Amino acid sequence: MLNAHSMDDQGKVRDGASSSQSLDEILNKLKAGHDRFLSGHSIHPHANRDHLRELEIGQHPEVAILSCSDSRVPVELLFDAGFGDVFVVRNAGNTCTTTTVASLEYAVAALNVRLLLILGHEQCGAVSTACGDRQGLTPSLLELVSDIRIGLLKHHKRLEAKEACHIHPRITGEALLEASKLLQGRVDSGDIQLHTACYVLDGGTIEWQGKVGGD
Repeated sequence: MLNAHSMDDQGKVRDGASSSQSLDEILNKLKAGHDRFLSGHSIHPHANRDHLRELEIGQHPEVAILSCSDSRVPVELLFDAGFGDVFVVRNAGNTCTTTTVASLEYAVAALNVRLLLILGHEQCGAVSTACGDRQGLTPSLLELVSDIRIGLLKHHKRLEAKEACHIHPRITGEALLEASKLLQGRVDSGDIQLHTACYVLDGGTIEWQGKVGGD
């Protein structure tokens, strides 16, 4: 049972909070947080226990981020965010799975999140494995990297790991919209935006790749 906000049969929020900020303002705030991280001037907002107590009655994040489970990609640190700022979904290879789709649909329909970001990264183990030798993998890992490989091959005949890590976030974004009528409908109507990006471990920069779907 959803316990953040109630939804009607069309997945619309009945009593949820919504941000008065424009989508551009929300995205720019995310980028500004990363700029602070890069410059060494993180302010670590909303990181104290008092703010956490304020969130006991509910959460109202403005952004949902699908990222890789890789320990080198700590989302809240990269964007200088704190408790309640970002709804984070993580799995190996930032891939489109049933759980991923359901989690992001929850963020949009129940929490009124309006900006989705798919964040890949260079040197991703799952994507690199999909480009190379897949011997010795467990059945679950083989299924994961095979799905990644299929998506990559649909877009490019040659698979080179570094390039694939940059391409994969956009492939995931397109797959999410194909898998979810709710997300596709909200993107088409302009209610939400879906962006993709790739985090470069060497230097900590982010390649912002723009929107998927919509205008």
